[in-house]
Amino acid sequence: MGVVNFMFRASEDLQVLENYSDAPMTPKQILQVIEAEGLKEMRSGTSPLACLNAMLHSNSRGGEGLFYKLPGRISLFTLKA
Repeated sequence: MGVVNFMFRASEDLQVLENYSDAPMTPKQILQVIEAEGLKEMRSGTSPLACLNAMLHSNSRGGEGLFYKLPGRISLFTLKA
């Protein structure tokens, strides 16, 4: 599986944000839920928070993005309605 193992899929973040949709979350909060609920296997030596950050930012740009980054806030995300 190689590098793909360290990458995040949007489905993990979608699941977290759908289950905890009462408030926007930071990437760190999303990662904590992913780890606590065992949604993704984490390996030592990787930077899961950096990978998650990159995935959230890339999927919050443009009209086709799955996530919405709150304007004026540093790294607060929610699902697009």
